[in-house]
Amino acid sequence: MRRPEQWPLAAQLALAFALVTVLALGGSGALLLYQSSARLLAGRAESTLAWGQAAAGLAAEYWSDPREGMTLALYRFHQQSGIRPVVVDRDGRVVADVSSETPLLGERLTHPELQAALAGRTATGTRRLSTGEWVMYGGVPVVVSGEQVGAVLVAAGIGAVRDAQRDLLRQLALVAGAMAALAVLLGVLLARYLARPLVRLRAAVARLARGQLDARVEPGGSSELRDLGHGFNRMAEELGRLDQQRRAFVADASHELRTPIAAIRALAEPLLSDRPIDVAVYKEHLHDIVHECDRAGRLVSSLLELARLDMRAESRSQVSQAAEPIDLRRVAVEVVHALEPLAAERGVRLAILPGEPVMARADAHLVEAVLGNLVENGIKYTPRGGAVQVSVGVNVDGDRTEGGASLSAGSERAGAAERRRRAGGERDGAASQRPVAWIKVADTGIGIPKEHQARIFERFYRVDKARSRATGGAGLGLAIAAEAAARLGGKIHVASESGRGSEFTFTLPL
Repeated sequence: MRRPEQWPLAAQLALAFALVTVLALGGSGALLLYQSSARLLAGRAESTLAWGQAAAGLAAEYWSDPREGMTLALYRFHQQSGIRPVVVDRDGRVVADVSSETPLLGERLTHPELQAALAGRTATGTRRLSTGEWVMYGGVPVVVSGEQVGAVLVAAGIGAVRDAQRDLLRQLALVAGAMAALAVLLGVLLARYLARPLVRLRAAVARLARGQLDARVEPGGSSELRDLGHGFNRMAEELGRLDQQRRAFVADASHELRTPIAAIRALAEPLLSDRPIDVAVYKEHLHDIVHECDRAGRLVSSLLELARLDMRAESRSQVSQAAEPIDLRRVAVEVVHALEPLAAERGVRLAILPGEPVMARADAHLVEAVLGNLVENGIKYTPRGGAVQVSVGVNVDGDRTEGGASLSAGSERAGAAERRRRAGGERDGAASQRPVAWIKVADTGIGIPKEHQARIFERFYRVDKARSRATGGAGLGLAIAAEAAARLGGKIHVASESGRGSEFTFTLPL
């Protein structure tokens, strides 16, 4: 005999549905009984407290005459309501009681409801007497001229509530038995219905596993199964986009590598000919070959850096917990010092503004990757005589930038749409109140047109391809910065205007 886990899916679902239904009916019946009892008791408690408030009002009115006036008023109250009120002073001693059978005058009562009333709170409680009768007590403070002088204890029978609970329990048992039998029958039919979309989904998963990324499933069945079908389709679409992105990345990388290789070949072929070549031309060709080799080397280094960032398995929280605290200003100073030769070569003034140390728990290598690419980008696109300034600080409202568009180098990696938001498309609608450290890189360069700002963090994207090639860029610097910022749990905002420079702000939660 096969074990239950080896049964057909429909049989497993039928058995599970029947068991769950029986348990659910029992649980819902118990809950219904509990809620009904609670409502009945709550209603009784409300009426008891209402009578208690009325008795407390009478006690307050005749407080100066407890022996005659108060007792007579409470006796009339007892005849009208059928509820026995007992009035006590601040010490809990009875000052008025309408019962002649068991008078309590002068005795000190310790009922919890009465103690709560003496403390200034109304309270109710149920207890079973020695006779077997269930009684509800209610305690209400007595206030005269704004000062509490005592309390009233009232008692009401709740036998009718107990009878209603027993009747409801019998009815629930009959209904639950009938529903359980019907549930078993419906479970078999429903299990067959539920299994159909699951079988279709299993076939689609098998096609996807064979590499058919266009595999889709028509959502059907219950809402949960429809959600599962939609989720599978979204996953398949995301995998398709990732595959397209991978193919595009390989194609772009191949194209970028083909260009310097072709240039090197074109420059080297004349040198191999038998024709005499002037030494100056020979050196010029060799210099250009070295330049193209450097360009190809920078491209390969950028690709390797992106690959290393993609291969990091740690989440942002794990990275921040594992990293040691670092001084962001010191990191910025080191990056600026390393890029000073490039700035001097291009005639750009590079400086870091003075300020206090800013400590943050972060991976120094990732911070250097973000800041180094932002500063190098500013140097490359700032004309000779311009300036690039770096500043570091802390701000409570770190997600807000002034001027221009606010672009986020986002925090999640879930396909092309998520990468687009991380790189530069998601605008923050509300400022975060969490303290953040920020590093700003401002330049007086050519600026970025608004229509391009949402895409500048994409891999191989260049606003001006001719100018980028002239500066040796491949469109990967800002993509690396965005990836590194995302790994740190940070964001990159950009504010720029054509002809007026750009300001990149890297924010990092503290």
